Amino acid sequence: MVLELDEDRQLEVGEELAALQLDCPVIETERLLLRPPHGDDVEDIAVLANNYNVAKMLSSMPHPYFAADARDFIDRVKRASVHGCVYAVTEARTGRFMGVAGLHEDRSRFDLPFAGYWLGEPYWGKGYASEAARALVDLFFKVTDRDQLLISCRADNHGSRRIIEKCGGRYWKSGTAFNRALGDIQHLDHYRVTRDDWVETAHCRQGN
Repeated sequence: MVLELDEDRQLEVGEELAALQLDCPVIETERLLLRPPHGDDVEDIAVLANNYNVAKMLSSMPHPYFAADARDFIDRVKRASVHGCVYAVTEARTGRFMGVAGLHEDRSRFDLPFAGYWLGEPYWGKGYASEAARALVDLFFKVTDRDQLLISCRADNHGSRRIIEKCGGRYWKSGTAFNRALGDIQHLDHYRVTRDDWVETAHCRQGN
């Protein structure tokens, strides 16, 4: 499952993003470990990202995607050119790389912090996307005093919409973006998660 980050941005584009004031701790969930990406991830990033089914869900991801693209991404994360919290999503038990996730703030468009991620296709349909999304949303509301978080997805990405709604996201508005892999305009739906919605969904999870 893949979530869009914003209308013409994804986790590899960060120069114009304002950094959130977060310490970006390592996050461990029931099955996942979210940690900083490093050089050993280059091959795994390139293999999983070089997939049309992944790229078509993200506005800015190039296709084909090469190892050089992955190295450039890692280098920019190390230089803090990609602002905010950037995570490699890995399997906690094995350390296997599964995708990329992050929290950022974009003051040039919506003036809202946003969360986004992509997972490699082998990890779709197993609940990992929901687990990673909840981890990002939980981190955001636990360590900041902000009241809203933006999450976006392609309008036809029904699986992502369900995940966003499980995290407390409510439809806000629609938009469009040019998709590099498709070579065409795609339609996006933008959702906002409020602190109250997050508290409500957290209580529901505890009740289950």
